[in-house]
Order: sequence, then C-alpha cells, then structure tokens
Amino acid sequence: MQIENFVARNPTDVGIQCIPEKSEHEVNTERFELLNQAVLHTEGGWPKDVDLTEIEQTMRFLKKTEKDEEYIKTIKVLGESLEHMLRQNNAIDIYEEYFTGDAVDHSGEPPSAKTLTVFRDPSPTHKRTATSMSWNPDGGRKLAVAYSILQFQQQPEGMSLNSYIWDINARISQSPPSW
Repeated sequence: MQIENFVARNPTDVGIQCIPEKSEHEVNTERFELLNQAVLHTEGGWPKDVDLTEIEQTMRFLKKTEKDEEYIKTIKVLGESLEHMLRQNNAIDIYEEYFTGDAVDHSGEPPSAKTLTVFRDPSPTHKRTATSMSWNPDGGRKLAVAYSILQFQQQPEGMSLNSYIWDINARISQSPPSW
C-alpha cells in the first residue's frame, strides 16, 4: 500500500457503545381528591319498604335474605377469615397467668456478676486471644472456643492452630480437656 491511496480527512469523533441504549420516563398521575363524608346509621341497612316497627316485616325480610345464594357465599368467606383471625388471637391467652407462685422482686437489687471459671488458652508457646465461642446444644454443658492472634498477619512460626471444647462442669481452668 502506498501513501497515495489514502485520503486525508479532518479528525472525526464518533461515539461507540457496546450496550443498548436505555431511556427513562416519568409520568405524574392524576391526583386523588379525598372527601370526608359522614353517614348517620341508626338501624341496620333495611330497605325503604320494610317498616322497622313491624317485627313481622323485619323477620320476613331476614328469612328472605338468609336464603339468598350471595348472602350464603359472603358469610362463608367472612367466616373463614374470622376463623383465621381467631386462631391467631388464641395463640397466646393474654389473661392467663403463665408465671404463678412466689415471685421474687429483684428490681431493688443492684446488678452483680461473679467469675465461676476461667478457660485459658493452653498453648504453651504463644498466648492467643479467644476470638469465637459457641455453645454445644447438649444443654449448655460444653463450650467450643477458637483462639487466634489479633494482630494482622502476625502469626508466629509453630503457633498452635487448635481450638478447644471445654466442659464447663469440670471447672478446670488451667488445662484443656483430655480427649
């Protein structure tokens, strides 16, 4: 190829994108106007042709309504949702006394704590810090403890990588369990 075959052009900038272009659009919907209204409801939802003072008319209307298929379906649906709510409500009886007997009032005493047992790292060469503890689900008798050095990347050569399971009932504070 020779230079005579090329045409000199002014520099041109062209943007090239490898992904499809997306756009975003926003729409405001019509505002919902709130209107406060009051209704005076003195006696049921009786039709105009039923006289409330006539017991026979009200009884006749009630019997007619109770036989309607839509009424029966509505009552079944409402009954199922009511039963669901009642079962939720019966999960705990708020009126039952769950803690009966002699109750000791500790509210006047200042809080206190005492050390029962100390579980030290049994590593003979390097003293490590307990960094993770987990209770065994056997009734809280055993405690698993993992030890490590807290300084970042400061693990010395030959440091023990062992974790220990302590039996808290054994009350051994200087040596790990032997198993």
